[in-house]
Amino acid sequence: MGRRRFPISVAMIVRDEEAVLDRCLASLQGVVDEIVVIDTGSTDRTVEIARSYGATVGHFEWIDDFGAARAYSLEQTTHPWRLVLDADEWIVDPDAARELLDRVGAARPDFLGLVDMFQADEHGRLDRTLEPIELGRLLPRHVTYTGRVHEQPTPEIAAQRLHLLLGHSGYSADALAAKEGRNVALLTSAVAAEPANAYLWYQLGSEYSVRGRYEEALPHLVTAFNLTHPESSEGAAPPQRPWWHRLTLRLMIALTALGRHDESTAVGELEAGRWSASADFQVVYGQALRALAVSLPPEHGGVAEQLVLASLDLWRRAVELGDRAEYAGVLAQRASVTAALLAADDYETLGRADEAQRYRSLASA
Repeated sequence: MGRRRFPISVAMIVRDEEAVLDRCLASLQGVVDEIVVIDTGSTDRTVEIARSYGATVGHFEWIDDFGAARAYSLEQTTHPWRLVLDADEWIVDPDAARELLDRVGAARPDFLGLVDMFQADEHGRLDRTLEPIELGRLLPRHVTYTGRVHEQPTPEIAAQRLHLLLGHSGYSADALAAKEGRNVALLTSAVAAEPANAYLWYQLGSEYSVRGRYEEALPHLVTAFNLTHPESSEGAAPPQRPWWHRLTLRLMIALTALGRHDESTAVGELEAGRWSASADFQVVYGQALRALAVSLPPEHGGVAEQLVLASLDLWRRAVELGDRAEYAGVLAQRASVTAALLAADDYETLGRADEAQRYRSLASA
């Protein structure tokens, strides 16, 4: 690592993480040039564990602001590149990561590095049936974090995907339950302070959406969507953000789940051009059209048949497009697999056994 022109620090904020911190810090040994761990009030062995791995340990008084804590942790690092991790995350393949970061360490720190985050269960088993989520986690020295919760790198700069593989066990059922009340409280306070911040409304809606609480999620998702799609020419649309895709999908899923099929398909029609390269969008839009078709009374059989065929076309399109990391993070299964299984079921119903088998084979490939 001494040969890196631009060395790499790890910056972490932690609190009562003794159950998972060993796994994280062990994966960093010999991979990065410095580990900075900022504790926000642990009462367990977290600080002791961090020091046992040679980390520089500091303290930050918790003020209900993740962005402020992140920014402080970054300020304590000494190197040009800073890799941001949580205690329930880890480097999947340290040897491969070392080689990759050697190459990154030769590059001038003037871009945001995107990592690939795999979800895992509480035992650390990766879910490779899902496309990893791209997250901006390798920051140059002039980039920090802002945002009370679900903080974001600031300022926005050009990003590059690194293909650095990380695991994350923070979305297990127990972890979600522990985070729910805290995140909702912080986000509710944040949107009260910044009612025009679409990202905060989206994140508040997502907190309910990921738990299937669509009635509670919907008004927040609708507010976020409206803020990103101003009707008046006086309010120019803000620059498109990567999270807009997830917002669109979560909104359509919530509307469909609540039986508001006309609205869900209307959103799909509006957004189809924007997300034409997303297999995930094709799946969700197809499901919205199919739900609408099923809901129609018998006298609208012709319209229902058209909707059924349209949804099948979307699922076939999703299979052709394949999965892309920038569109992951909402569906519980790879979009191409979901689409292939849905298409196979349709072909089975149509009596086209060969096509059904072909799509089932694609789903298991």
